[in-house]
Amino acid sequence: MKLDSAQARPVWVTGLGAVTPLGGNVAETMTGLWAGQRGIRELRLFNLKGARSSVAGEVQQLERGSIAARTDAMAVQAAREALGMAGLSPSDAAVHMVVGGTTAGMFETEELLTQLGSIDLDVELRHRLRTHPLSSTADVLCREVGPFASARTVCCACTSGVAALALAWSWIRSGRAEIVLAGGADALCRLTYGGFGSLAVLDAALCRPFDATRAGLNLGEGAGFMVLESQGSLERRGVKPLARIVGVALGGEAHHITNPEPGGATAADIMRRAIQAAQLTPADIGYVNAHGTATPHNDAAESAAIRACFGDVRVPVSSSKGQIGHTLGAAGAIEAVITVKTVQTGTLPPTVGLGEVDPACELNHLRETVQQSAPLTAMSNSFGFGGTGGAVVISSRAELFEAPPSLTPRSVITGAAVVALGRVLQGAELAALLVPVSSAPGEPVVPSSGDPTHVLDAARSRRMDRSARLSTLVVSAALEAANAASTAEVERARMAAVSGTAFGNVDGSMRFMKRMLDKGAQFASPVDFPNMVPSSPVSHAAIYCGLRGPALATPDLSATAESALATGLELIEGGVSHSAVVGSVEEVSELAERVLAPLLGVRTMSAHSEGASALVLERAEDAQARGKRALAAVVAWRSTRHADLLQALPAPTPEAIVVAEPNVDVATLLAGSAWQEQPRFTLARAAGEHVGLGGVALAAAAERLASTPGSALILGAAPDRAYAFLLESQ
Repeated sequence: MKLDSAQARPVWVTGLGAVTPLGGNVAETMTGLWAGQRGIRELRLFNLKGARSSVAGEVQQLERGSIAARTDAMAVQAAREALGMAGLSPSDAAVHMVVGGTTAGMFETEELLTQLGSIDLDVELRHRLRTHPLSSTADVLCREVGPFASARTVCCACTSGVAALALAWSWIRSGRAEIVLAGGADALCRLTYGGFGSLAVLDAALCRPFDATRAGLNLGEGAGFMVLESQGSLERRGVKPLARIVGVALGGEAHHITNPEPGGATAADIMRRAIQAAQLTPADIGYVNAHGTATPHNDAAESAAIRACFGDVRVPVSSSKGQIGHTLGAAGAIEAVITVKTVQTGTLPPTVGLGEVDPACELNHLRETVQQSAPLTAMSNSFGFGGTGGAVVISSRAELFEAPPSLTPRSVITGAAVVALGRVLQGAELAALLVPVSSAPGEPVVPSSGDPTHVLDAARSRRMDRSARLSTLVVSAALEAANAASTAEVERARMAAVSGTAFGNVDGSMRFMKRMLDKGAQFASPVDFPNMVPSSPVSHAAIYCGLRGPALATPDLSATAESALATGLELIEGGVSHSAVVGSVEEVSELAERVLAPLLGVRTMSAHSEGASALVLERAEDAQARGKRALAAVVAWRSTRHADLLQALPAPTPEAIVVAEPNVDVATLLAGSAWQEQPRFTLARAAGEHVGLGGVALAAAAERLASTPGSALILGAAPDRAYAFLLESQ
């Protein structure tokens, strides 16, 4: 469904859910916040030898049941509260779902990872190990709370919760969904606790946001979810909304993998764009829930950004992290829930722990709870590793009018590249990877003995792990093919980068944890830790290539590239980004291939190789304006957990083909559809053998359409979900 450009689609909030160190629901959390209580105390969940701190915001009121992972249990508890508040059951309506996070079941699996290969996996250990992939939280939500019409996982470190809200916002604005459950969840674990300690950003005492004596953050855990609805859904159900999300913006600094841009220029730009998206001015904002981590650099940079955005407007500002800690991927979602309650009640929470304000953090800080009677419009900020930041503008003002978004009827692919068996493939070589399924698969291809990433600048890539180097290489090649690699052009477009891997950095996490557990947290590497974050490869690529849009990871087992393409298209369609480079990256991992893939039902190959893919997406009008001929246009796409994958897709034309990588069950996906008789193509052995081959199939199909008129239906699948993309030549 496309948005009628003459019709506004406001996005309403009808349900909230939260699990935090202050309580097991929204009411308890808000009561504690307004009362100035701290949920940060001595950590009991685990004991980490050599840790720089022993305090954290640990959730006490968790309804665990039979759910294996803390992250998943918190997500389920918060999601149920949000749906209950909205008066919804997923079985009653076509509810979609998107969740952000960074840790998933890491707490339950981090010690186990260090023992794989030396122990036998019994039923209990297998149960725990299934929670390791970041996509497992969405799977548990679908099983325990769903069914949902579709499910998506996004990760951009500490901005993950806001990214989930932004994607849900774009789905409703574009008419792709009527109701979305969106939020984030993350649990405490040894890896993040020791990792943040290695960066010397943990405070051994209670943290003090914006304070002159601040010495670092306190980690926390929790979950926050919202039910977002369209105007039509609201009217059909006769529900009274809690608030409206009137503006959203995401962006990237392209500066450093962990350190913020000192002057806060990008953060200020993100806030301005969120306000502009709401058709408001800074004077209309009555409160800012700041990211406010209590680290010296981040607080100073955010303060500079707020001053730059608001100018002479003395907007009230507070941070919730002095009370609940930094909940990582859940932070943006939890703090957005807090902001909804703030505008709904007119009660502004304080910054607990703030004594003497650092001159570098001079703002209109709230030190006590403040009650306002007038309807409020407020902003919630989030900023994370890799430089991705986000802002959400939320209002209780009924008279606000949201102008319709300016959406394009279609996006086009203007560049493509893959890394296959040690080589970068583009153009005709890439198109040649597609072969009819009736053809013999061909002999195995010997990988190139060279390292294709040697062309990267040694100084700028020195802190990258293998996945980051592969991701950077393929993104650079795709941008060059699209003629979009100049800094000025990329900055103007604020190009998003969206990519993922099936299982994340399993081997690196194992080595990192083994070193910490064997020697102590004081020996954790500050160089290695940032590469443990699932969004690290795409963040490194965005920084290296100067991309100024959000950098997101989309973990979805064997459909990560398909998930990335859908996400990139939806960000463009909803007006969050103007362009995107999307794909996936897989490095060789014996643990992932031998243990995790079979355990999770991911179809695997007889051998395993590394590989990566990237596609450049632009609005058709933008490509035309700069005189760039597209490889192919994206006519339509579907992302679903149900059998109606091809519903609402156009019927095939005579020259249409069906494309899928070898491990997709095409016959089942096409059964009973008009597409089942079309010629079918798959990938030759030269594409390599890994679970990210869906991205290679997409790129090869786009290159084929650049020289062969017609259309192609590309299918992708992972356990219990499927994707379909219809491309046509230009």
